[in-house]
Amino acid sequence: MEQKNISIIIDECALIIIGIGASGIYYIFEKIISASQNLTILITVVVILLTSICTQILLNNINRSKAALKEANISLEDKVKERTVELQESEAKYRTIFENTGTATIIIDEDMIISLANSEFSDLSGYEKDEVENRMPWTKFINDKTHRKLMTGKLLPAHKESSNLLAKNFECKFIDKNNIKKDILMTFAMIPGIDKNVASIADISELKEAERQIYHQAFHDTLTGLPNRALFMEHLTMAIKRGKRREDYFFAVIYLDIDRFKLINDSLGHNVGDKLLVAFANRIQDLLRDIDSLARFGGDEFVILLEDIEDKNYAVIIAERLQQSLKVPFDISGSEIYAPASFGIVLNTKVYDRPENIIRDADAAMYHAKEKGRSQFKIFDKTLHEKALKLLQIETDLRRAIANNEFELYYQPIVSLDTISIIGFEALIRWNHPEQGLVFPDSFIHVAEETGLIIPIGRWVLKQACIDLRRWEGQIKSKLPLFMSVNISSKQFLRPNLIDEIKENLDKNGLPPDRLKLEITETALMEDAHETIPLIQRLKDFGVQIVIDDFGTGYSSMSYLQQLPIDTLKVDQSFISRINNAHGENKNIVETIVSLAHKLGLNVVAEGVETAEQHSILSNMKCQLAQGFLFSKPLEKKKMDALIKKIEKFSKMNPDKRYSLKGMLSD
Repeated sequence: MEQKNISIIIDECALIIIGIGASGIYYIFEKIISASQNLTILITVVVILLTSICTQILLNNINRSKAALKEANISLEDKVKERTVELQESEAKYRTIFENTGTATIIIDEDMIISLANSEFSDLSGYEKDEVENRMPWTKFINDKTHRKLMTGKLLPAHKESSNLLAKNFECKFIDKNNIKKDILMTFAMIPGIDKNVASIADISELKEAERQIYHQAFHDTLTGLPNRALFMEHLTMAIKRGKRREDYFFAVIYLDIDRFKLINDSLGHNVGDKLLVAFANRIQDLLRDIDSLARFGGDEFVILLEDIEDKNYAVIIAERLQQSLKVPFDISGSEIYAPASFGIVLNTKVYDRPENIIRDADAAMYHAKEKGRSQFKIFDKTLHEKALKLLQIETDLRRAIANNEFELYYQPIVSLDTISIIGFEALIRWNHPEQGLVFPDSFIHVAEETGLIIPIGRWVLKQACIDLRRWEGQIKSKLPLFMSVNISSKQFLRPNLIDEIKENLDKNGLPPDRLKLEITETALMEDAHETIPLIQRLKDFGVQIVIDDFGTGYSSMSYLQQLPIDTLKVDQSFISRINNAHGENKNIVETIVSLAHKLGLNVVAEGVETAEQHSILSNMKCQLAQGFLFSKPLEKKKMDALIKKIEKFSKMNPDKRYSLKGMLSD
């Protein structure tokens, strides 16, 4: 309607202009040409005709323009309608996307007010949309720490005039309507062309909780909840750094483990052992300050970091207090269990630069405390460090010795007390050290056991002993078959392929299984009884004989012997050496052992026999076998070969006569 009115006004204005123009032309011609009335009339007619023609032409053009304008207006209206529909569809599409993004999303005005929020945001915040939109700033929902960072301008995207339109991500705490804090990941992006930002908010509370659990598991012991080795070493590293910065800062480290914890596990089960570890850790923790750290390194090993101590003796006081507390038994599943511990203490921590060196020395001090008799503590000093270095050197030399074949076997004859003839041998290892000469096993076997080197060493001993026995048993013509006794550690004994190795060596040398006797100490047998007893039974079934070495020095009860599938008891030389003393106490002990062995159908070997009187006493006790300097000291293989040849020669020349071992050795 409005366009039609405009068209009428335009037409009327055009006619007025034409009329005025025609009148003007007529007036000019009338003034110029006034001589003839007829000419005037002619000119008038011509002007009127020209005016009419021009008017018609102008009107036609105007009508065409009006038609074109009308058509353009119609086309424009159609395009506006189409564009309006497109915009409505686009708005509906983006509103649908905005509403269904899967994350809480808001549109933020330049003044920080939330102008639009989706349902996810309502669910996350606890507010209805009409409570939020155009009413609340988005900063209401973030914690103070994030708000302070916001003020620096580093969290939000760049200003509109900047060419950097990348979104910005940051994590923060979200505070909902109920003042509950949640971990969120917030993504900010500018909306091009307007002074608004869009922000999406992802609730990552579960992810952060899982991350915290993973971190806790990575740096804490799963059983006790205490810091583990990795976290403790971080704390210890920081303590060393503080000690370097501050002259008045001192700290100490205590390394401890439960004495004979393996026996508790073996006798009462691992479930009880785990409960004991938890109770043990709680009791230790209760006696420490909040600034101190207690960590579990694994098994029954714990480490304490005493921080910022004024007096170095404080560590000693704590150690004494802890040991006093550990004298009280633990109530585990209705059972009273004593769990004393040995402690190693490092006091002079200022001299250390590396945390692992402190742990190494505290551990060394703890083992020294165990050597003193357990349930004690030892302060690390230079002597212990030198001892540790010596042990390390022994380990290094042992590895070289294995590679260079520096070991050899000495053999001590085992004789029948009735005939004083050789019926077996004990293989004794010696180390031909390139610098120290001949080294006896007491100086290196414990290191070999601790480092696991006893396995290859023991394998070599077994192989060589079987080879030598096979050669000698064919030379000595004895009514009884010769046997070989080989000492074996608990680590060797518990190897799953031990029987296969034994069978392989016996088969290679054509030896029956009963020619081999394995000697294991009473202590090693009892400490791993639940594992060793089944293995002993398997060895017995195979035919190998079992000897309990150093019997009487351990802690097993004699009544327990009847449950063990063993063949021989070897009485320790500490008893044999004193069976002829004035009091006769040791004589009674040995006599009891021999009598008990006979009742159980076991043989008895007396080791360390050095005098004729000891020989006589043992013979009267009906002790069957013996070894010692009275008969022969351990001989290197060459000398044993020579002895065997003498015996062989004597037996051939005197088939009905017994040889004298002493005589053979004295020739």
